[in-house]
Amino acid sequence: FFKQKTAYELFLSGGGAPLLWQHLFWFLGHPEVYVQILPTMGIIAEIWTNNTRRPLWSYRAVVYSEIAIGFVGMIVWAHHMYMTGMGQGVTTFFQIFTTVISIPSVLIGTVFLLSLWGGSIRINLPMLFALSWLPLFAIGGLTGLPNGWSSSDLVLHDTYYVVGHFHYMMAPTSLMALFAGIYYWYPKVTGRMMNELLGKLHFWPTLVLFNGVFFPMLIQGMNGVHRRWYDGGAGWQYAQNVLWLNHVMSISAWLLALAQIPFIINFFWSARHGEKVQSDNPWQATTLEWATPTPPLGHGNFPVTPTVYRGPYEYSVPGAERDFLPQWEPAAEKEVPAEPVRA
Repeated sequence: FFKQKTAYELFLSGGGAPLLWQHLFWFLGHPEVYVQILPTMGIIAEIWTNNTRRPLWSYRAVVYSEIAIGFVGMIVWAHHMYMTGMGQGVTTFFQIFTTVISIPSVLIGTVFLLSLWGGSIRINLPMLFALSWLPLFAIGGLTGLPNGWSSSDLVLHDTYYVVGHFHYMMAPTSLMALFAGIYYWYPKVTGRMMNELLGKLHFWPTLVLFNGVFFPMLIQGMNGVHRRWYDGGAGWQYAQNVLWLNHVMSISAWLLALAQIPFIINFFWSARHGEKVQSDNPWQATTLEWATPTPPLGHGNFPVTPTVYRGPYEYSVPGAERDFLPQWEPAAEKEVPAEPVRA
């Protein structure tokens, strides 16, 4: 399209260098993973703080870590290309920054884990999905480290290990956070709660079957099962001891699809027959969206422009009458007032 519209060729095909096209693809494809995973961290932070009834262990650490991931994620694309014969200096550069990007990721996971300590944890449907996000994120992240080092990537590249690692980040991690967000904000959108029983019938099979689909890929990959062969699969003869896991993955995938039926029923049934919420803030949350009418007005959301008096996660504040202080409520006498900010 770019070539047709501008008559300018970004990559000259006449030179016969497909490596240039790989750089273009991975420069887009790798940051795209972070585009999908970073919003899930925001969803989890909202639900995590609300159901532990305490602020994040370090809110700023999460914010700065996400910024760091967004920046460093733009300069690590070529760790997908160690097998192309890149020079040692270039390979070293991408190895270093691929390892560096794991630091803010681990920091975010650590903040969420430490935020559980000392909290008054409420186990509800959004929190079940949020709690499952952390170990799934850990599996997806930690299994990516060997792919970032050229020495181990030479063995694991293009095997089912890479497929398993990638899909742990893109499917279980992202989708469990998405489900958590739907269960959490559903009462604000519809004015009704989703059914608890149907939600649990959705959660437990989904959690188990996600791992049934993708964890065997890691096992097969470490046994050298490649994701594709030119010989129609004859090269898999040496890996017969783990090929039976294909049946496990296939059965788990079909059952995983069936496990979404309770969610679909719950989503539409609850919109008309779910339990009505008793207030605009049924979760006793602090963030600004819970100040809107339920359901929201539509365009504009708020009857009047709200004033923001404090940060987003003011839970269990000493001296407060309740264990949560919404952003839109003025400071009480016992609370140290903050400078109001127009939303």
